[in-house]
Amino acid sequence: MIQDNRSKYFVFVPFCLLSQAYQAQGLVKYEWQSSIKPIVELLLDNNINIIQMPCTESSFNNNLIRKPMGLAKYNNKEFNEHCEKLATQVADEIKNIIASNYKVIAILGIEQSPSCCVNYIYTNHGNENRKGLFIEKLYNKIEDFNIPIIGINRKYINKSFKQLEAIIKKEIYKKII
Repeated sequence: MIQDNRSKYFVFVPFCLLSQAYQAQGLVKYEWQSSIKPIVELLLDNNINIIQMPCTESSFNNNLIRKPMGLAKYNNKEFNEHCEKLATQVADEIKNIIASNYKVIAILGIEQSPSCCVNYIYTNHGNENRKGLFIEKLYNKIEDFNIPIIGINRKYINKSFKQLEAIIKKEIYKKII
């Protein structure tokens, strides 16, 4: 028998968590210029496989360099169809991982994003408590799996870090305790 030491734990992350250059111009304001290091390091330190979800906004018009646009600019038929297609691809990958007897312990989003926020999105009327267009579609496709979805808030990174850390401890280290 072949010895296999691979991790069987996965976290799905928004594209910009690993590649902040995919953020709209002017949104990378904190000390992490490329990846959101505290979150990435937490995943790597715990030997968790990182799956990068597609960036719905940059892939919509094949436009890496773009101005920030709020929910009102993205919430249209074409962009919603684009999000639906990408959410189906991600949901299929999640189902494949689960069918392979691996565990998806969390899905991460980025708060304030019109596509990938989990809890809070900025609109012309202030903050609204809702999911982004892509995360909402993904959630609807996988809600039966009860996978926690955490919104990473760059401004309050410690809170996001602690939420993810608690899930990791619960899922991975429960066998040891």
